[in-house]
Amino acid sequence: MGKPLEVRVLSLAQFILTLLFPSCYYTYMVKNIVILLFLLFFVPSFVYASSASSYQEYLGGFDTYRSALNEFKVARSEYLKFKTLTSQQTALDKTRQMLASRSQLLRSYLQFLNEKLNESTAMDAPTKSLYQTLIGNEVKFLNNHTGLMGSIGSLQDAEGVSQQLSSHYTMLESSIYQTIVGLKMAELTAIDTEYFTIFTNSYTFIQNNKSMYTPEKQSIMERWLLQIQNKRDLYKQKTDEITKENSALKSSSLSEITASYQRIAKLMSEARQYLWEGTSFLQELTNSIQYGE
Repeated sequence: MGKPLEVRVLSLAQFILTLLFPSCYYTYMVKNIVILLFLLFFVPSFVYASSASSYQEYLGGFDTYRSALNEFKVARSEYLKFKTLTSQQTALDKTRQMLASRSQLLRSYLQFLNEKLNESTAMDAPTKSLYQTLIGNEVKFLNNHTGLMGSIGSLQDAEGVSQQLSSHYTMLESSIYQTIVGLKMAELTAIDTEYFTIFTNSYTFIQNNKSMYTPEKQSIMERWLLQIQNKRDLYKQKTDEITKENSALKSSSLSEITASYQRIAKLMSEARQYLWEGTSFLQELTNSIQYGE
């Protein structure tokens, strides 16, 4: 048996919270490498101003839902124990509150994801539109689901309304994870583009200015170029694995979706590490160019 939906929503919320020559050429390269290191090390942790409000709303919704869930559990236990009309009404009231806060928590996180899509400068417009449609469909479902709560008149009604979200939750969680992966992969692709540009410029510069360097120096720089290319090849292998793994995010099993996302997150971390190491080699290559003989 899988975990109850109420606990899965709480677990997802907790998981999400816990979810960078000649002097002019040398200056140009150093500037671009610094930018690349900045992108690799800092950008993924940023919450920009335009999404800060929706992020704070999500955090508040998380606290509200956790409190409502605890109250629901107590009321449910009391009702099952005493079976009085008073305990039944209290259980019904607490169930309504829990269901409403659960939907609001999920809706607020979807809004946060939508803001992150709006902010993304790495993702192209067509891809962004696809993810925003995905998010929009889930928001529409939650709005319709919330609208049903006004008709809840009994615990049986509440169970039926809750079951509607339970039946849809696999698709909702899949949409969330697909969007997160899309945002992170867009960031990595933008960083790799900058990485490859610096590598190509460095290679071209060395090929065009070989007469400036001794054979020994040329050999050293060629080794750096090979190391840099190797790191990018390893990065590409990881992104190819991510592409294959990504199909499992559309699985019909919640456990498979979660496990697949965890594997993807590990692959993305490894891919980023390869770009980080390659960028360090780019720094060494740039130093070799600057202090050539």
